[in-house]
Amino acid sequence: AFANLMIDIGRMRPTVKLQEGEFITDFPGYSLLVQSVNGRTNEMRGVTLYQTHPDGPPTTILAKHGYLYYTPDGRSAVLELKDGEIHEIPADEPSKQRYRRLVFTTHVIHIPGVGAALERSARDARSDREMSARSLLDERARVQHQYDEALRARLQRLEQLGAPAPPPLLAPERAPVTERWKALLGRVLDREDALERLSRQRPELGTELELWRVERQTLRRRIASLSVEIHKKFSLPVACVVFVLIGAPIGMRVRRAGPGVAFVSVGFFLFYYLCLVGGEELAVRLMLPPWLSMWLPNLVLGWWGVVWTLEACEILPRVPRPARAADSRRRESPAGAAA
Repeated sequence: AFANLMIDIGRMRPTVKLQEGEFITDFPGYSLLVQSVNGRTNEMRGVTLYQTHPDGPPTTILAKHGYLYYTPDGRSAVLELKDGEIHEIPADEPSKQRYRRLVFTTHVIHIPGVGAALERSARDARSDREMSARSLLDERARVQHQYDEALRARLQRLEQLGAPAPPPLLAPERAPVTERWKALLGRVLDREDALERLSRQRPELGTELELWRVERQTLRRRIASLSVEIHKKFSLPVACVVFVLIGAPIGMRVRRAGPGVAFVSVGFFLFYYLCLVGGEELAVRLMLPPWLSMWLPNLVLGWWGVVWTLEACEILPRVPRPARAADSRRRESPAGAAA
């Protein structure tokens, strides 16, 4: 019953099923990627659509915004895209050296036979957190392949427009480390990256570079989101060991249970939770590597727990606290005065 309800909701309001920044593969022969969705108006923004061909490279369709709805019988889906471009390599060219670019104001795509696919997906669909590590790795490899294909098509397009560009210009993350630091320093000083500089020098490439910026950011965020989930599946089990390393020494040091112990325990859990949630958000925004965002709380608390455990086992000498040293001096002062 719940699956049927989800199917009905999906047909009445298709964008309810769309996840921002995630590829939708429910449509046969198409992969849909949406940067943002307005739940009230069903408007999609930053639309990227890949149409696969068995005998040639895929066709890339980019649009600034669009709408998704179904035919009255629910068997076909209709994509109405606005203000975009179509990039494709003609399949009838043996050498595949030609490149075709079409600019449109409105482009309507009818996708037949979606009803059965939606019924299967409503029952079998899984979110990233429900997928296994192997499924996440396969999905990340698939998105990475789409990113490589999109980069190759964009480089070919710029070459045909008379503005050949090296791959690091469109994909700075693939440049050598020294070049990345130089680009970051230039970004801080000039507040303008290489793409913005090229767009200013060649105004006719502004639309092309802006569409690539949106597509690149969406694909990279999707890859980062999948990488976060992969590392999370291994970092969360390790967190159990980390909390044991911290909790056991605390229990050995504190002889009496009281509110102080509760506050300390809650403080550690709160620190771990904030680092986990904040690190995930920073990784999805491409501000922190996914592996570091998921493993940083374990590294910090794990180091602390190992030191405390070694001190509790008397393998490492305990560091004297200033308060205890002051108390010992106060206790020894009367005896010294009497002598």
